[in-house]
Amino acid sequence: MNTIGIDIRFRRYLCLAGIALGALYGCGGGSSTNNNTNNSSFVAPGTSPFVNSTLATRDVCQANTHVAGRPRWTVLVYLNAASNLQPFSLLNVAQMASVGSNADLNIVVQWKQTATSSFFTGVAVQSTPSFIGTRRYKIAKHSAADINKIAPPNITSNLSIVGDTTPLDADRLADPPTNTLSDAGNPTADMGDYHTLTDFVQWGLSNYPADHTALVVWDHGSGALNVDNRAVHTKHSITKIRRGLSQDVQTGSQIATQELPLALAGLPKLDALVIDCSLQGTTEVAYDVRNLARVYIGSEESPPGAGYPYHTWLNFLKASVANPCTSGQTLINATIAQYPTESNVTQSMIDLTKMNSVASALNSFGGVLSDNTVSGVTWIKQARQNSQIFEFFEYKDLYHFADLIRKTNGIPSNVSQAAANLQTALTGTNGAILLSSHGSATDGNGFNEAFASGLSIFLPGPQTPSSVNNTTGFDPQWNTLGLARVAPNWATFLQNEQQ
Repeated sequence: MNTIGIDIRFRRYLCLAGIALGALYGCGGGSSTNNNTNNSSFVAPGTSPFVNSTLATRDVCQANTHVAGRPRWTVLVYLNAASNLQPFSLLNVAQMASVGSNADLNIVVQWKQTATSSFFTGVAVQSTPSFIGTRRYKIAKHSAADINKIAPPNITSNLSIVGDTTPLDADRLADPPTNTLSDAGNPTADMGDYHTLTDFVQWGLSNYPADHTALVVWDHGSGALNVDNRAVHTKHSITKIRRGLSQDVQTGSQIATQELPLALAGLPKLDALVIDCSLQGTTEVAYDVRNLARVYIGSEESPPGAGYPYHTWLNFLKASVANPCTSGQTLINATIAQYPTESNVTQSMIDLTKMNSVASALNSFGGVLSDNTVSGVTWIKQARQNSQIFEFFEYKDLYHFADLIRKTNGIPSNVSQAAANLQTALTGTNGAILLSSHGSATDGNGFNEAFASGLSIFLPGPQTPSSVNNTTGFDPQWNTLGLARVAPNWATFLQNEQQ
């Protein structure tokens, strides 16, 4: 059993008491030129909400044909609470149970819990859930009394509350065949192993077919790069954690970005892939999952621990003929609205069929920047340092960085054009970003998400201490990502930076 440091996903969790449960409880050319011009085809970086003008007409946004007698949506939730986020899993499951499945909606969950010791803002918390192990449920609609048992009203302010999951016993399905391990004598699965995710999704698609399928992956996340068990430098703290996507504290394993395509290879394409984890709204992740789903929803930042307002989203799916984009828009809008005082709230929806165009534009942009790392050392450094920062400060908003470069006086015209092409690939009428939104609050250290535009990128300076290992500057892990194969010039640029 590992002891985990302060988790950035819920570093301000004390501010959340009563918010998440409110609805439940009362609920070419190289010549120099002046490029500091405005172009009406570009959106202002960080415009919130940004809604692509083609949202309603995109192919990925069209509803699938309804088959009589078949639910319109199945939502598969891979809920890995084998971490210090476990108390929040009770909250989110209670939200799901307040809605429940019906003839038009299947809510199917694979849920792992384990006993953990952890620290929240320096306070030790011992989590002992009412069940230990890995279980599957098809969540039915439950009474207010049941919901109060699962997630008592003060759970977000007292994270030692156990919560009573016995009201869900009637919803329980057969345990997953991947329960080949033991946790305190209870059968369990390694939720940090991508094969476990494969088994869950394959089983869910086979047993709960619907017009549309969404997969939610719930747990910690560290963006495109996996965190080693070393000192982690964030804009708020220096602590020590180990996590990637879906970190399993019991086994010490995690799903790497490169393993997501392996997990879902050969399976039918999902309508929506939703990542309820920190820092997953990256260009690298979106590229690696481009063939897995029609749209991708995630956060550039480390969101509050209470995560998505599942009750609002699921009620919308249950009550309407939702397509992947109206579904995603509802989830994003509800999430931003749920945290009006939080400064770490960002959400975006990506058309994954456009990620090849983004990768191509990024490669060209990286190439012209690499050619100018000596002559343009000052303006490159200024743009990088002034770009929107996220919790791991080597992740920067890609559109904002390109915008700052494009608007720099006196830069070579081919640099300006490459920056503009990248921006168009991101937010143009055929751009990848369908919708992005962020909160407006600023924290006590002056940080906010004012220029979060929808996709971040790995953009360290040569002296930037890494958040994922003990190196500075470029991390060779990046070269193992799918994006590295099609945008090698970006890696070259990062390695050629001078200051």
